[in-house]
Amino acid sequence: MNRTQAGVVASVVAVMVAVSAALVMPAQAGEVALVNPGFERLEPDGAVAGWRLFGDRSTSGASFTGVSEGVHEGVGSAKIELRGHGRAAAESEPVALAVGELYRLSGAIRTAGAVADPLAKYPTAVPACLTMAGLPFTMHSAAVGGDSGWTRVELLFLAAAAADRVRLELGCNGSARGAAWFDDIRLEKVEDVAELIPPETVRWSGRGFRYDDQGWIFVHIEGEPYERGFQYGSLVPGEIAEYIRKLGVLANEPDPKAGWERLRFEADALFLRGYDEEYLTEMRGIADGAAAAGAEAWGRPLDLRDIVAVNSVIDLGQLEDALEVTPHSLTGQAFAAPADELAIEAEQHKCSAFAATGPATRDGQVVFGQIFMWNGFTGVHWNVITDIQPARGYRLVYQTFPGGIHSGADFYLNEAGIVFGETTVMQTPYEPNSTPQSNRARKAAQYAASIDDVERILWDGNNGMYTNDWPIADIGTGEVAILLLGTHAKKLWRTSEDMSPFGTPGFLWANNNNRDPGVRKEYVAQPDDRPFDLVFAPWNRDLAFVEFYREHAGAIDAEAAVRLWASSPINRAHAC
Repeated sequence: MNRTQAGVVASVVAVMVAVSAALVMPAQAGEVALVNPGFERLEPDGAVAGWRLFGDRSTSGASFTGVSEGVHEGVGSAKIELRGHGRAAAESEPVALAVGELYRLSGAIRTAGAVADPLAKYPTAVPACLTMAGLPFTMHSAAVGGDSGWTRVELLFLAAAAADRVRLELGCNGSARGAAWFDDIRLEKVEDVAELIPPETVRWSGRGFRYDDQGWIFVHIEGEPYERGFQYGSLVPGEIAEYIRKLGVLANEPDPKAGWERLRFEADALFLRGYDEEYLTEMRGIADGAAAAGAEAWGRPLDLRDIVAVNSVIDLGQLEDALEVTPHSLTGQAFAAPADELAIEAEQHKCSAFAATGPATRDGQVVFGQIFMWNGFTGVHWNVITDIQPARGYRLVYQTFPGGIHSGADFYLNEAGIVFGETTVMQTPYEPNSTPQSNRARKAAQYAASIDDVERILWDGNNGMYTNDWPIADIGTGEVAILLLGTHAKKLWRTSEDMSPFGTPGFLWANNNNRDPGVRKEYVAQPDDRPFDLVFAPWNRDLAFVEFYREHAGAIDAEAAVRLWASSPINRAHAC
């Protein structure tokens, strides 16, 4: 899940210029000037100069005051206290940062009776900590709680906004009780990225590199298709080989080698020739890079067909369902017994997503979220974050599996400000001699600069496989949309136009439930002459999204989104 924040505005700059020099601690080399970082000065009314209690993150009963007893250094410190359970956050005056640069936020904290709500999970509530207003809710310093003496904490972060504020939190990501004191806050630019990513943990391949962090594999590749593909393959060779082994087991557990060979044959026969030259070349590079690094499949080096199969298994997984609604010359003639006609498959995928903006969100900016559900056997390998700087097109980032030229999850972000994902709906017919979904999704992520571009690229050469609702956001314009893409029919809903049947201004969601009658008509062609009900009906997840909107309209942010993903029925595998 991602949240994009607004950029710096002129008023922020004006505030920074107008700050009284008497309240600014002299900055050391690399240090960012903060107003009253040691909380030594108070306003005439007793308020802490340069800091304020942030109302949107503070509940009733929260207080923020300057105190002179029990300080860490100097003559003052700041105290946050909660009467009963609640949450409080104090924030600094705006500070100017360089987007993409590394910074360290540090300070001293002590607490008295500070206890976070143990039932607040996803995200998990913590007692006292430091963070920045522009950072995701998951990023904060180590927490201090209970009855603790002065403890120095710090947070390393990459700046995501040109203007930001330091935040002092009690009950971050939930609620807490008790009190916390803060002192000697420092914010400094860190010139050596090795403090964030130790050099000995980074693997290189040409201009590409890889590092691992908390179970995630981050891969950066760049250049021409073969060049970047070779970098990719040589950086994750063992992971690709293991993923292939597991796919073989899923295809044929008694004989995984035969199962994988069958998948290779099907991908070659049905999809390989439908890929653009650019992506076939990239996949050849992946195969050669992995093979050069020693990757094998049942004793032989990996080759192009292996990587094509890896990137085609999602389309192949939809093929059986697609053929059930792809007409042939006997379609419409009744041969099935009456009892057989009612044997309609009920299985549905359970991913959910939403895109919100404008009147629906807390700051009017885009909030985009998706929950991805997959089998655990191979799902543990969907831990690769791929960052591609191609020779042509936009830089793009996506979550994927080892060797994935597309996401599959699906979650994409590019430097043009386009974000999109998907949730699967009931499969529509298969269109042979067309372009695989994996090719079109990757192409859209690499070349799209607008919602219209995403729609056009996904539609062009559509083979119908992996029928999806595609939530899309354009960060530049603030518009969000959902594209329901069938095989020969499609429907685009966008917040700048008529949003029927949603009825939730600025908020669109997707949950595997095909809501357009034009696309639903593609299910009518039942080769086995089974009946199909074309009437759309909301599912319990549809109702949950509407309820979420009613409760949070105008206040949707990343934290609210994560709490939605952690709630039933959204997070239940058997939900509908």
